[in-house]
Amino acid sequence: MDITFLVPFKGIAGGLRVVACYGNALIRRGHRVTVVYPKRDLAFREQLRRKIRRMIHNERDHLDAFCGKLIEVPKIAQEYLPHSDCIIATAFQTAQIAAELPERCGRKFYLIQGYEKVFAREGEDVDATFRLPLKKIVISSWLKELVEALSGENDIPVIPNGRDFFLSCFSGEGINRTHDVGLLYSTVPLKRTDIALEALTILRKRHPGLKIVMFGSENPDLVKYPDFPFHDVRFQRTPTQENIRRTYLNTKVWMTASSTEGFCLPALEAISLGCPIVSSDNKGIRDIITDGVEGYIVDVGDPQTIADRVLHILEDQERLTRMSAAALRRADAFSWEYSADMLEDVLLK
Repeated sequence: MDITFLVPFKGIAGGLRVVACYGNALIRRGHRVTVVYPKRDLAFREQLRRKIRRMIHNERDHLDAFCGKLIEVPKIAQEYLPHSDCIIATAFQTAQIAAELPERCGRKFYLIQGYEKVFAREGEDVDATFRLPLKKIVISSWLKELVEALSGENDIPVIPNGRDFFLSCFSGEGINRTHDVGLLYSTVPLKRTDIALEALTILRKRHPGLKIVMFGSENPDLVKYPDFPFHDVRFQRTPTQENIRRTYLNTKVWMTASSTEGFCLPALEAISLGCPIVSSDNKGIRDIITDGVEGYIVDVGDPQTIADRVLHILEDQERLTRMSAAALRRADAFSWEYSADMLEDVLLK
């Protein structure tokens, strides 16, 4: 088949990583895959700054890992799109466009990776895209319930994200982990970095010498969080895949405080390397771990309970070992090959 994915931009976002993984898996199955994205209207100085960063720091984004045809277009419109058997919108910004495309662009699908109201601008109706005449696919159980309720449709398939083979190619057993707690740092509001940092502050008071590691695509905001001692944190900005793998391997407990997640890929990455999770109930986490088995799930916006649960694991080596082993077992249920099999089956039908 000729398959085209429509993405809203090229950069670093979990949804783009999912597209790259699916695209490569479908190529291995003999399909011809194209990813189309619109050109960003950036000022000359910003374009130059990004080029220099990519050259000097070897910075890459998720679509750089895609092995198929990658096309930048002035805008996503039929005149710029190839003939396809299937065309897949991957975000609400591309769903409306996909619904209006002619038949030559292919059968129309909508891969729903989250409830994107938080990213919508004034006048953009995310809920309306769920009622478009597109074949819908969701990545988690809570999204299935939400989209079926808003669209009036039934039997929308759930295809979970897979775990990254490179990140999990070492089992994570018997590792001498040097960091106590890890965190993905982000300035995106729904990631609730403020709650995570508050939880870490509580932990540092109760656990002097706590070793913290963070990584993210942005440097810490010292103005927004002037009281947090980032100088005592091992921070990695836009780390390589190898360094991300090492970070998970070297961390005892991973933390996430997000208010909502379509799936929560960092949690899957962490358990794939035997790192238990303490997470807010962002809904996406429910398909990944069971509370009290591979980690803990706490109420959204509760830094005190996050800190309590992290200490509950750190201060009991037997519990840490048991949860780490459970995390590795749970991660075995996720595979990009399995997920790609499911996606291919939906496309072919």
